[in-house]
Amino acid sequence: MSKGSVAFVLALLCMLCTVAPYDLRAEITNRVVATVNSDIITLFELNNSIEEVTGLSVANLRLRDEDRFYQVRRAVLNNLINQKITEQQIRKLGIKVTERDIDEAIEKLKEENNVTQEELLSALRLEGITLKQYRERIKKEIERSRLVNYEVKSKIVITEEDLRDYYREHIEVFAETHRVKLARILLKIDNPGSKEGLATARDLGGQIVKNLEEGANFSDMAKAYSQGPAGPEGGYLGWIPFDQLDPSLKKRIVKLSPGEYTELHRCPYGVQIVQLIDERKEGVKPFEAVRDAIYSEIFKSKVEDKYAAWLSKLREESFIKVVF
Repeated sequence: MSKGSVAFVLALLCMLCTVAPYDLRAEITNRVVATVNSDIITLFELNNSIEEVTGLSVANLRLRDEDRFYQVRRAVLNNLINQKITEQQIRKLGIKVTERDIDEAIEKLKEENNVTQEELLSALRLEGITLKQYRERIKKEIERSRLVNYEVKSKIVITEEDLRDYYREHIEVFAETHRVKLARILLKIDNPGSKEGLATARDLGGQIVKNLEEGANFSDMAKAYSQGPAGPEGGYLGWIPFDQLDPSLKKRIVKLSPGEYTELHRCPYGVQIVQLIDERKEGVKPFEAVRDAIYSEIFKSKVEDKYAAWLSKLREESFIKVVF
């Protein structure tokens, strides 16, 4: 072989050594791992999904716990197969999602979560998601929701008897402990042993009580004078189990009707006036009060059951081949 031929062969071998690993990786990661009717799932797609679910690279996950890796891989692949089947049904039924549908869904989510466009974009950047990818996610969610509405929700019937049966069978769930909704005006005393501090707080408290007796709004007084953490919200403390109240406060609250308030009295942080906004006695919530909640619970359960059965039937009717 001439020197020129040898040089050419060596150059060719160097080139193959450089290129082959890349081509080999591309071939391996893009090989088909499952066929679902006319669609395929590649190893690249599977590995990406595993990383999204676990937050770990496939290599790291496998190094940490090989048994766990295979469990996750099976679960993720099974989910991808379900996704392919639902996507095929979406195409079959001609379900379409427009750009306007996506815009409206995003605006609704922003409104519900009190998020601006800038805050949304910032959150997406932190997650490493582009706006285009986010819009694609929203699109798929709308498609799946419409598919479920068409195939499952529209076929669910819940009768009044179903609701009442559920109420009777889960009556313990609707048991209610004695709770009170309270608001407070707190005047703090920095030094509990200071007679001067106590006198100053009592003087201000006495003036607040006088204002209340003359018709001042309790919430307004709390916003203006209360030094407790709930002061800016009108002193609102929310619903509290009656048994969790301090014994001395219980004795005062039990004498009140909703809307009334205690006299000015000492408390661990100073002096306070506490208003009883509302009260719920111990007992069982009436059926009418929980009817809507029961309907939602039954509906959700039926949707999950019917969707699982519908998907299982589709899988049985589909050609699915897994290749590992």
